[in-house]
Amino acid sequence: MRTRKPIWLLLLFLALVACQTEPGPARQLADWEPDAPEAYSFADTPAPIPSPTGAAIPTLEPTPTAVTDLIIPTRVATAVPEGVYVRERDGLRFIYPTIWLVEAELDTLVIFRDPGFELVVTIDYDLADEYDSPDALRDDTLGEFTEGFELDDVETISEQDVTFASDTPAQRAIFHGTDENGQTFGFYLAYAFIDGRYFRLSAIGAPQNIEARLATLDAMVNQVTTDNSTLYGLNRDETLLLLSGDPFLASLDPARTTGSAAGYVGLLYSGLVRLTPDLQIVPDLAERWDVSEDGTVYTFTLREGLTFADGRTLTAYDVVYSWERATNPSIESRTAATYLGDIVGADERLAGRAPNISGLDVLDNRTLIVTLDGSKPYFLAKLTYPTSYIVDRRQVANSDLEEWALEPNASGPYDLLEYREGEVMIFERNPNYHTPPAVANVLYFLDFVEPLSLFQSGTVDQIFLGSLDAQDVRLPSDPLNAQHVSGTSMCTTLVQMNNSLPPFDDVQVRRAFALAVDKDAYNTIIADGLDVRADTILPPAMPGYSLTLAQAQADVHANAALAQAALAASSYADALPPVILSVGGSSSQERDDLNAMIQNWREILGADVTIEYVPPSNFTNSLQQNESHMAVYGWCADYPDPQNFLDILYHSESDFNVANFNDPEIDALLEQARVELDVAARLALYQTIETRLLEDAVAIPLLHSVTDVLVSDRVEGYVLAPIGANFVPYVSLNSDAGEGE
Repeated sequence: MRTRKPIWLLLLFLALVACQTEPGPARQLADWEPDAPEAYSFADTPAPIPSPTGAAIPTLEPTPTAVTDLIIPTRVATAVPEGVYVRERDGLRFIYPTIWLVEAELDTLVIFRDPGFELVVTIDYDLADEYDSPDALRDDTLGEFTEGFELDDVETISEQDVTFASDTPAQRAIFHGTDENGQTFGFYLAYAFIDGRYFRLSAIGAPQNIEARLATLDAMVNQVTTDNSTLYGLNRDETLLLLSGDPFLASLDPARTTGSAAGYVGLLYSGLVRLTPDLQIVPDLAERWDVSEDGTVYTFTLREGLTFADGRTLTAYDVVYSWERATNPSIESRTAATYLGDIVGADERLAGRAPNISGLDVLDNRTLIVTLDGSKPYFLAKLTYPTSYIVDRRQVANSDLEEWALEPNASGPYDLLEYREGEVMIFERNPNYHTPPAVANVLYFLDFVEPLSLFQSGTVDQIFLGSLDAQDVRLPSDPLNAQHVSGTSMCTTLVQMNNSLPPFDDVQVRRAFALAVDKDAYNTIIADGLDVRADTILPPAMPGYSLTLAQAQADVHANAALAQAALAASSYADALPPVILSVGGSSSQERDDLNAMIQNWREILGADVTIEYVPPSNFTNSLQQNESHMAVYGWCADYPDPQNFLDILYHSESDFNVANFNDPEIDALLEQARVELDVAARLALYQTIETRLLEDAVAIPLLHSVTDVLVSDRVEGYVLAPIGANFVPYVSLNSDAGEGE
């Protein structure tokens, strides 16, 4: 059992402090005060009207309060206004006086302040796993109230049964409590169990104000309804429920995004090929392709009848437009050179020396010939990255990103139905996609605090776990273990070293720094020991990974004597200059992991290392411009080929060579591996390159991250991808499966 702390009580206390300092007299307002709760019903109250399919996404304008979209307009015929609170994620609805102010909203809780009667009202609707009965909920709540307000004496004024509008039995109690200063508080509590969840409405204020508002509070309880069969107007049985964050506009543009196909862009857009979660390169918009004997010419045949979401025909000309747009210097794509740079003429286009990519030739609407500057066995894998995805030239040409990013004419399996900033992002199946996915809708909650609670309550279908929760869930005895999926990702966290700056221009200094780091301690601090210690640059699942090399590196891990010997053999043995370590973030962050490494270097080598924080928003570019001695950098493969690690991170001309490492011999080997067609010979070349890189200590591999997720029983066909492949188009929903545990 994972006990949630009484956050409601803390927020309620803070709201009460803001509401009053001394209990005031009862207030009589001409506010919503029904004579009989039964006189009010949701049946004739206006409800939110969901956006119709294909409707324009509303303009994202600032709103006066965080709940503007949740308050329903007053009926014209009603003399005294009332409001309706609708939480569309779980179907909770209730009426409340519109003079009340929303103080806080969390995943399962909302706090109102009643300025007229100086009350604070909290409504909580959550999974009832912590309570085995309504009495347990009552006693726990009363205990939190007594302890939280440091009350010496609590008196039960009344307790009685009440009823929800749905005829669910509930209890209501009123308490008075006095603190050590003699101040008396009134406490209203109504509570019930509903289908494995609890409902709790509590109000705190002066006793006379609780009494004055009693009819209002009882009416609210009477009118509560819960129905989670629909969410934001969508059938829940047909909707996959996930968690994510608000998108940056650039992340919704295939040409500009630096994220993988696992993000929103992978739902909205498609390329010629796609990478499945089990790392298979499969046809997408292309039906098939042929490759010349020398591996330099690819002839793609597009599927017949392709269209964008609005029905406009999608042709080979749209592919050319999208690729030439991505390589247009004005777009300033960070990824185009890496993922499209193998095409003849792409470099000239990127440099602004050519209006087109000369290596692209359209034979007809369905046929595209692509000529490369050499045989590139990994070219198809590169095309699975969003940079090559197809946009509608009619929509984006001569338009600013702000005009179309949130109203895309999708080429992928889903279209964007609705976006509410800070709340939800909803995608609907694109019926014009060549192979419409099984799941009709995908809804991402954007405002969440406790992912595990949301999963347990059945509010979401998949979550990523932090290390503390992962430790519990990995145990076979844990009730969530059956829904746990785990795997080592194709990601490596490293310290990259700049071999052009003193003292790291001396290989012995680099070796000394590498040998001094205790990677196990780093893993414990950063991930509670749940990740895999990295002794190689390539992650274990990557083709070309060498267990022999990993073992050889592990044998000298955290060897203080060897580290000191290497420093003594260097040209800086007697005068090691200060060193700068660049990391993403801000100085306000406490980084125990970095402090531990710095302590290793200080104690073993006597090194003076200073952390320099760089903006995380454009981290790669910032690192390249900073020219620091070392940089902590994480890299996740975008496709399962060692070129995507070693070439992209260490070739001197790569956009992602953040440490500005430069070695002509390594460059030559990398260029040789690019064009080697024999698979075994090619992988052997990459193993040679990685061995050289580690012997020369150009990097300190720290860890390979392990991903832990929980997946609902109703999601079928889920595969945890070790890299950024989108699983959504490949799963289905079983409406007969139960909700979260």
